[in-house]
Amino acid sequence: MIVKTIHEIVNMMHASVHGDIDDTKKIHGVVIDSRQVTKDVLYVPIIGQRVDGHTFAKQTIEDGALISLWQKDHHPYPDFPVILVDDTLGAMQELAKAYLDELHPLVIGITGSNGKTSCKDMLYSIFSQEKKTQKTLGNRNSEIGLPLTIFEFDEDIEVAILEMGMENKGEITQLTLIAQPDISVITSIGSAHMENLGGRVQIAQAKCEILEGLKDNGLFVYNYESKEMQEVLPTLNTGNKKIVSFGQGGDVSITSPIEYGKDGIVFNCNILDVPVHLHAFGDFQAMNALPCIYIAKACHLKEESILNGLAHLEMTKMRTQLIPVQNAYILDDTYKSNPESAKAAIDTLMVLPARKHIAILSDMLDLGSEEKQLHYDVGEYAKEKGVDALYCTGPLSKETSDGFNGNWYETKDEIYEAVKPLLEEDCVILIKGSRAMKMDTLVDAFRGNDNE
Repeated sequence: MIVKTIHEIVNMMHASVHGDIDDTKKIHGVVIDSRQVTKDVLYVPIIGQRVDGHTFAKQTIEDGALISLWQKDHHPYPDFPVILVDDTLGAMQELAKAYLDELHPLVIGITGSNGKTSCKDMLYSIFSQEKKTQKTLGNRNSEIGLPLTIFEFDEDIEVAILEMGMENKGEITQLTLIAQPDISVITSIGSAHMENLGGRVQIAQAKCEILEGLKDNGLFVYNYESKEMQEVLPTLNTGNKKIVSFGQGGDVSITSPIEYGKDGIVFNCNILDVPVHLHAFGDFQAMNALPCIYIAKACHLKEESILNGLAHLEMTKMRTQLIPVQNAYILDDTYKSNPESAKAAIDTLMVLPARKHIAILSDMLDLGSEEKQLHYDVGEYAKEKGVDALYCTGPLSKETSDGFNGNWYETKDEIYEAVKPLLEEDCVILIKGSRAMKMDTLVDAFRGNDNE
């Protein structure tokens, strides 16, 4: 966690102080939510669309914050000490960059339409076998979340693994300029955020902004199977960056069939002499492991550390997590959804051993003008792959149900009642939808049956 005197903070942000301060005390951490204030934190008032954090600055001091930032255009200045800055968000980002520069860890930046969190988890599991490693927690991967992640890093950190999310052009640029990675990864290009960006090529261009802050002689690893990356990459000035690809036809590839067991999957790749036992499910997770294996070898980690890290992987929850419930299994993939990840989850469902394979799907958001057709296509895909029954909820998922000729319900409660008897059978039940659809509440409801 960042621990600094007020003067040190002021100097790192090139700011100034209003009022009298006690510089014998140090700030311990940074918060933007007044409800999360603890003793001696630095409070950053963010100006949102509906709420201006400056409104709560005085209360945060009374609750124990050591000092608050204050945007210069907010008059009158308060009657308590503050750090004056031109822009509170920009100042927070500048402070995060300065703190990360001071710590000087190996920085790995990861983006992608699908797979970035899994890749982050795998890299963390591998590198923490040998080095003090910290990573983005939860979904703190935005222009606000990434600085907050950095402020949590300890002074003895050796490897920082930073997830970088985006919804619009220019956002990855901002993140990569804060983090300035030594290594950058693009896991995949999908349909998420087409509503904002217009198409998959434009999404690839936005993801490739991660190259802008990549250090000189840095390593860039990308998905060779993405035709959009093949189109966009030659148009970029990659300078002296080392570029490596993964996937079929790439520099790092899977060289065997992927075998499924009770605890995960097993496969071979072309840069390891022994099989990889990965504690995760899905052919796409084997793909996500490839850049992690290459990066670990490039950083001279022991092969034993790579294998142990992947075999004992702890994935972030709600991502292809297999959960036993009565006689059945729930395949929880409820963190997010888009057409590519939905089809990949269906593929995973169908290779898991069971007498019945059931899918419960909800809406995929931010898909733009093609959203209805994309939902219909997922239903058709489930039918083609042999899913035994499909249950859908959400307005757009009526199209998914139509593509399958499946069952559509107004509420999740209705789906719960319809599917609950299947828990007594030998079946695997996939549950998936965009995060806003809160399909994890259905997972929790089914898990409650184990306590009955």
